[in-house]
Amino acid sequence: MHIKWGALGEVAIVSLLFGVGLAVLFSLGISAMARRAVAIDNNKQPSVMDTGVAALCFAACFAAVLYGLYLIIPQFH
Repeated sequence: MHIKWGALGEVAIVSLLFGVGLAVLFSLGISAMARRAVAIDNNKQPSVMDTGVAALCFAACFAAVLYGLYLIIPQFH
């Protein structure tokens, strides 16, 4: 049995980067939504920037999940 250590390392690094990156992206979206909720609770106008950042972060997370499903399910290829 022969193990391609370079390929195994590449998969491990890419998995780690995407896993951490997706978690950071989702937490940024949650943080932006929390700032928006605090502004609404204080009877202030919520920032359009916070709403946009949250929507962009959640859309990117959703796209990453769909791409992962595309890679996993062979009928989509």
